[in-house]
Amino acid sequence: MAATACRAYRYRFYPTVEQKRQLAKTLGCCRFVFNYFLQQRIEAWKNRKKHLAYGDCSALLPPLKEKYEWLAEISSVCLQQSLRHLDRAFRSFFEKRTRFPKFKSKHRRQSASYMGNAFTYRNCQITLAKQTVPLDIRWSRRFKETPTSLTVTIDSAGRYFVSIHMEETIQPLPRAKKSVGIDLGLTNVGTDSRGHAIAGPSFLARGMGRLKRLQRRFSRKKRGSKNSQKAKRQVARQHSRIRDRRIDFLHKVSRQLVNENQVIAAESLAVKKMLQAKQLSRSIADAAWSTLLRFLTYKCQWYGRTLVSVDQYFPSSKRCSHCSFEMDFSNIW
Repeated sequence: MAATACRAYRYRFYPTVEQKRQLAKTLGCCRFVFNYFLQQRIEAWKNRKKHLAYGDCSALLPPLKEKYEWLAEISSVCLQQSLRHLDRAFRSFFEKRTRFPKFKSKHRRQSASYMGNAFTYRNCQITLAKQTVPLDIRWSRRFKETPTSLTVTIDSAGRYFVSIHMEETIQPLPRAKKSVGIDLGLTNVGTDSRGHAIAGPSFLARGMGRLKRLQRRFSRKKRGSKNSQKAKRQVARQHSRIRDRRIDFLHKVSRQLVNENQVIAAESLAVKKMLQAKQLSRSIADAAWSTLLRFLTYKCQWYGRTLVSVDQYFPSSKRCSHCSFEMDFSNIW
């Protein structure tokens, strides 16, 4: 049966000088609204023990726009979405899924969200609110549905991306005859139950030499100078290059596993605790087990596959692969 899912398509685009100016203004206003109301919610709780919800902050937004007239120069939809993101961050914190919300900085990744009434999509061209020229997007793949929202992002390397969100009906894949179990590792990303090893390229280790040179070059620059900013951007580009290669590899591995197997069994690992080991933390982070499992989870849901999460305390190493007899090694020592 076909599955309906909220899917996002991410593309890189190259803005004009005027679009860069407008986007910088939009991102700055969204960041200001987020930080302003984060401070308001903190002070309201400290001084009056009052919790400000999204509706309370939204009611305070028009007076804020009268006080700071430059907030009216961008789409109000983006400002409302900043309030929604702040409210979602607090809900995640109260549900103990994330840490307390932090103030946004212009020196890190920045983003602004546009709903359907803040952009137009005609003839495979997207035009944002307050702009007249469509975005110069590199269409790496096409989609059939109508976009419902989108997010414009500038990463730390200065690259511009647009993520287009839509409701899409995904057809399941034909039923496969194979099943497989995956044992995650460091030397290899995984070893399946048939004995085939999935070699891990270790992208961080391969790019570490150039990364160290760029970081040493950045450390020698005078902080705050233009040369320092250039060197910092080069370091960010190297990190982005490593991350993009890793993500591309994990997408291909997860899709191949989903295409070939009907049932996939993988061990659930406590990655956060394992990262505390100083000797192996870099290799564990480079392996990106959590990302691979996350890709497998939603792809199995999309394409009609079954993902079995094996408990990390399951004694798989003590059991015979043929008769399931469990050995007792406690008396050996």
